[in-house]
Amino acid sequence: PYARHPSQLYQAGLEGLLLIVVMTWLFWRTQARWRPGLLAATFATGMGLARFVAEFFREPDVQLSEFAARTGLSMGQWLTIPLIAVGLAFLIRALIRPPLGAAKQA
Repeated sequence: PYARHPSQLYQAGLEGLLLIVVMTWLFWRTQARWRPGLLAATFATGMGLARFVAEFFREPDVQLSEFAARTGLSMGQWLTIPLIAVGLAFLIRALIRPPLGAAKQA
């Protein structure tokens, strides 16, 4: 038997604990809550990146092992790329738009 990585623990740490810490910090310590979509976009991007990294340590599904060997990425990684791209697009959009209440102050 081969030693295997505890990929579920990596997922819990990255997708759970790390994202909770980042989201809580952004909400309470920055002005992110006043920028519509910023927290949701950060969550989507973070979830996609965490999942992408965790997939490096996961054993590929048997029926997809040839696909993973051919492309260099697992199916899970390929499926998270659109999530990361959409998250980044919304993140940029949220950062470009003015914060809530900015029109009243001007």
